[in-house]
Amino acid sequence: MFYELPTDFEERLQTKFTSAVNDKHIEFNVEQASNSLDTKKLGNTTVEFQLTLLESLTQRPEKGTKEENPFAKPEPELTVIEDFGADNDLRIVFNKFPVVPMHFMVITKEFKSQNSPLSTSELAATYSVLHKLKDSNKKWFAFYNCGPESGASQPHKHIQFMSLPSGFSPYAQGIALGSSPFIPNVKEEPLQNADLGFAHFVARLPDYASGLEEEDLTMYFASLLQRTLTVLRENDSSHISYNFILTTEYMMLVPRSSGKFQDLGINSCGFMGLVLCKNEQLLNMVQDTGPEVILQLCAFPTTAGLGSDEYHY
Repeated sequence: MFYELPTDFEERLQTKFTSAVNDKHIEFNVEQASNSLDTKKLGNTTVEFQLTLLESLTQRPEKGTKEENPFAKPEPELTVIEDFGADNDLRIVFNKFPVVPMHFMVITKEFKSQNSPLSTSELAATYSVLHKLKDSNKKWFAFYNCGPESGASQPHKHIQFMSLPSGFSPYAQGIALGSSPFIPNVKEEPLQNADLGFAHFVARLPDYASGLEEEDLTMYFASLLQRTLTVLRENDSSHISYNFILTTEYMMLVPRSSGKFQDLGINSCGFMGLVLCKNEQLLNMVQDTGPEVILQLCAFPTTAGLGSDEYHY
């Protein structure tokens, strides 16, 4: 069972966001963002990257702490939905330093660690939001940066929601939509594209109308997480860090080796092909190095082609 949201949820997002920006509660100026599309041919695969220069990111704290927790006290100016989830234990709020308009989050009211996996109810809440926005003229995705090297900026558990650039096609979408829905078991492998060079696990989801349930999402997530943990273990990782991305069509997990390349932070957005730079120097570095190379260096080598019997799940 998924969770109810107001019928005018998207309108509330738009109205509240505009008001919060006008009243300076949110630091955002769309005119400050400079975007460029970088298309790479990797083997037989064409991958799109959007490189964004957004200097307002310099105002965003690099790393929060439990003691200096921006989510500890409710901020009415940023709150869209006060009570959400199975036990009304979640809150929907705007990101104070958004990357795109209406960039928002589902956060736990009580402190929970960003190093913990998503629970069944948190997955259901995430999907519920995406399903409510499915008929929007924007394409929405959710992401969760889990662990110390995932690119997470706050230790308090939060799932973020953003819309994709108009006309942009993430590589994960191409992988997922070229397959039938994934069956989460040991024998069937999640999808990977070996041309990308780094480990990533994609599962096509069945349609909501076919009877998708909370427990199904949990099984999909657990299956991809199992593969992710295996990659971390096989590479002797000292931490558990990964990026989780969800749409109404697919989910993806990417095990992470590092949260940064030089001074460039990379979170789930990077693995959607959206690379955010807070100054010209970082943008030039990304263009010189290549975003595809940076992703490989922040992740682990691909396991595409390895069967589960070889891979010790």
